[in-house]
Amino acid sequence: MEKIQNDEIAFLSRKILELNKQLIESEKAKSRFLSLIASELNNPMTAILGMIPHLAPVGGDLRKEIFALVHEEALLLDSRIQNLVAAAEIESGNIDLTYALVDPEVLVEEAIEAFKYRLKEKNIAITVHNALSDKIVSDPKKLYLIVKNILGNACDYGLENEIVHVDISKSGSELIIAIKNRGEAPKVEYKPQVFTRFAHGPEGNHGLGLGLSVAREFCERMDGKIDYSNDETSVTFVISLPLQISLPDSEACGSNEFLFESFDDAIEL
Repeated sequence: MEKIQNDEIAFLSRKILELNKQLIESEKAKSRFLSLIASELNNPMTAILGMIPHLAPVGGDLRKEIFALVHEEALLLDSRIQNLVAAAEIESGNIDLTYALVDPEVLVEEAIEAFKYRLKEKNIAITVHNALSDKIVSDPKKLYLIVKNILGNACDYGLENEIVHVDISKSGSELIIAIKNRGEAPKVEYKPQVFTRFAHGPEGNHGLGLGLSVAREFCERMDGKIDYSNDETSVTFVISLPLQISLPDSEACGSNEFLFESFDDAIEL
């Protein structure tokens, strides 16, 4: 009897090890797939966005509305690809930080440009109040995507004909970016669900994709945090990141202007 039990335990142990190995291989395959797709989509999308502005109709050309629609869809697709690239980076565990001098107000304005059509459609205005007098040291690309995802959330779920407030300040040794929009709070049962990929609310009608999860992962990788609060009429997301004292010598050539060259063609008309 004891031998039979030992044989069963040994058999089950082997099955568990095999299943664990399959799970590990599956996770590796998923990461490789994400990385491959992100790479294959990102480069041509950047090229397309660089060319689109040069095709803009002039004057009273009737094709202006068609151009706006195409450009809007391209910007939306680009945002999704950026999040896919970020998700692939997170999945791989290789999240590299590249610090440079950044003007956070310019960065926020760059992110706002990506939503110009959606803001016009919903008649939403965005005001930016910057209490900082100097540039900061941060990873501009990751900070840009964090801010962009939170602004995108405000555009998606904010009420029409309202104002989104962006406040940039510092508290002690932390950079604080607060983004407040009028509208209902995310429909989730538990607060952490908001930052979980593909989470849905209890009613199953509040789709949350990669954006907020990417924002959280990047904030944590930069030793910061992101949270939100809400009242009866508004929702406020707050990004808190430690302020770097100085720029590493190896990255001292970076600057806000240099790092944003790659964004210009992609989002400006």
